[in-house]
Amino acid sequence: MLLFERRPAWDDSGRTLEIPIAKTTLVKKSGAWKIFWQRSDLAWHRYDPKPEASSLDEALKIIGADDHACFFG
Repeated sequence: MLLFERRPAWDDSGRTLEIPIAKTTLVKKSGAWKIFWQRSDLAWHRYDPKPEASSLDEALKIIGADDHACFFG
């Protein structure tokens, strides 16, 4: 699942940008959700402070808290 930030373009307020901020994947065997963030190289990297969550709700809380400013800068 990809999560996006949606906001107006800085140079054209009539245009909306969708910027990917986080990615989660479900590991079916364990039921854990892996959490990734996109670095400046545009590749997805494991969120090392907390790379897995036991539920999607927990993963979304980790992303929303953004304790290390990886998802929302």
